[in-house]
Amino acid sequence: MKGKNNLTKIKAIILSLIIAIVLTSFVVYLVESIRPGPEYDDYCGDVRGPKTDREIPVEPEKVTQESCVAEGGRWNNGGCDYQYYCQKEYDDARDKHQLIVFLVAVPVGLIAVGVGIVLGLPSVSSGLMLGGVFLTIYGTSNYWSNFSNWVKALILGIVLLVLIWLGYKKLEN
Repeated sequence: MKGKNNLTKIKAIILSLIIAIVLTSFVVYLVESIRPGPEYDDYCGDVRGPKTDREIPVEPEKVTQESCVAEGGRWNNGGCDYQYYCQKEYDDARDKHQLIVFLVAVPVGLIAVGVGIVLGLPSVSSGLMLGGVFLTIYGTSNYWSNFSNWVKALILGIVLLVLIWLGYKKLEN
């Protein structure tokens, strides 16, 4: 009978892991399906340096500040950065997308943890809790570098309080 009990525990662990992975993947792909992230080539794909409609290409050492600006670049430290403006647009679009991922993944992750704590079936509740943790980490890490240290501390403090409260209320036995 002990062997059957161990097998049931192994199945429960495997089911928990599968639920966690599928939940995380589902939310990530759902967000990407509804609001795909920006593609670099959509912003900078055609920007490769001086315009190519000339018969003789401009050599890098012959580019001046005036020709750089006329070609749509930005003069920087004695060189022309032709991708400066498209890179900035791409970075702004990427930051907005990462904020959306954060605003979806973290609340869904916390809800999944909460539902996992409330449910009675250990394998399903463990899977939801682990998936919720994965989503919270994924969502937060996507936008983390854009937050100030104060906002990071505030987010971590709120999440910590919610988790302690949920654990105290639901796991006190």
